[in-house]
Amino acid sequence: MTNEMRGVAVVSGGGSGIGREIARALARRGHPLALLGRRQGPLEETLAGGEGLVLPCDVRDAEAVATAARQVERRWGAASLVVPAAGLAAISPLEETSPERFRELLDTNLTGVFLLLRALLPAMRRQGSGWIFPILSTAAQRGFPGWSAYCASKWGLAGLVAALREELRGSGVRLTALYPGATASPLWDDLPGEWNRALMVPPREVARAVVHALDADPTTLVEEIHLGPAGGAL
Repeated sequence: MTNEMRGVAVVSGGGSGIGREIARALARRGHPLALLGRRQGPLEETLAGGEGLVLPCDVRDAEAVATAARQVERRWGAASLVVPAAGLAAISPLEETSPERFRELLDTNLTGVFLLLRALLPAMRRQGSGWIFPILSTAAQRGFPGWSAYCASKWGLAGLVAALREELRGSGVRLTALYPGATASPLWDDLPGEWNRALMVPPREVARAVVHALDADPTTLVEEIHLGPAGGAL
């Protein structure tokens, strides 16, 4: 780890997959971590004795997210980096998707990001700096059969990000949207079908993309990063 201590990185979904890889990459870069997720054990594994806080909470719970944000601010002040990486997926034809399952995906993948940013942005605006890295998806740009709920959540998030980027102009807070294609993460564990994770993007490559944006010349803003399997969409 670098000897330079940087500002705190808040990562939701930090207990596994893309969120864990990004959190670990940011820790190596010198950022203390504030890790949000529903299960404390995996968050502690990500932190692994490093500098930071484990904040078990469900990103769908507005009060729990607000409480976590207050804990971050009490310890470090405004967040330096925010990575909303908590996410769910489901596969089924639209007519076989229950309203409860549809709502669960939107509440996690879209509303959860809204709640996290809503809680953290006021302090970032007051500080006049910070960087947000929303995790979108190829499914925010094209449809896939059986993925209607997931696509709806990610297309909705793309709209939120587009509007927020305009709202942040002149604030000092930057935003870089990540659009990974199929990534070898635990998201696939409970999905029907056979998925060859060896053909997918390794989560570490998504983390490297974040670090690339952070290390770019300060006069350059990387607004979007698109990654995908070398062989095309799975």
